[in-house]
Amino acid sequence: MRTQTYFHTRFESEANKRNETVSLQVNCVGAVSRKEFSNKSVRRDFYYIYVLKGKMIMPDCVLLPGDVMIFEPQHAYQYRSEEDTTYLWVHYTGFDAHSLTKSALPLFNVKHNIGIHKEIVDCFQKLFREFMIHDEAAKQLSVCLLKEILFLTGRYAGATAQKGIPLLAMEYIHSHFRADIDVDALAGMEHMSSTTFRATFRKHTGVSPNEYIISQRISAACQLLSQTDMSISAIAADVGYGDQYYFSRIFKKKVGMPPLKYRHHAGM
Repeated sequence: MRTQTYFHTRFESEANKRNETVSLQVNCVGAVSRKEFSNKSVRRDFYYIYVLKGKMIMPDCVLLPGDVMIFEPQHAYQYRSEEDTTYLWVHYTGFDAHSLTKSALPLFNVKHNIGIHKEIVDCFQKLFREFMIHDEAAKQLSVCLLKEILFLTGRYAGATAQKGIPLLAMEYIHSHFRADIDVDALAGMEHMSSTTFRATFRKHTGVSPNEYIISQRISAACQLLSQTDMSISAIAADVGYGDQYYFSRIFKKKVGMPPLKYRHHAGM
């Protein structure tokens, strides 16, 4: 990522302010990618830093890849780098800035290791684009993107609460529920034993992996029954059941009525 900077004003000095007349405003945003740099300042707005590469040396800590730090307004900061380093940054203000930031990430002025996440990097790329467009819609979209950055940061900073969520397996099921899915393979995706994976999956979703797969298939079948005139056999095959009669038994067990009766009640 190359070094780039975007301001909502014509001059950099005008972006360094605390604006209490708006709920939330992104003052400026950018990326730094250099071998050596240093900075020492005090700003009147919030300052968010996300390190992607190298290290930023501060008086009381070192920020490494995946580290985030948010400085409050009027908090002095100082940092430097001695190697090729890349980081993303954003300054923001507004009368809701403090409460919003605290709800996403309660501790300010300390580093949080969240890891490198494409979602957050993508949000910054979109922020850059909105600053280039620079119309009224861009101002509102920039605020939305800032909120997404802050709450994603908070989510990953609290990763201990998220470690048990089998997101990779769940995403795979949602994309591939029509195919035969090996639960042991899902466990491998999450780097868990099959026993641990099954227990973790049930703890988070309330059902077993197989029941979750069935629920996705039945939900898709309900949609096809209510929105198309496809035959029951065609719908069964489309959602992953080669046997129409087995599909009908499973459907009735889960929905409480056979597929044709469901279609009748849905108005098809």
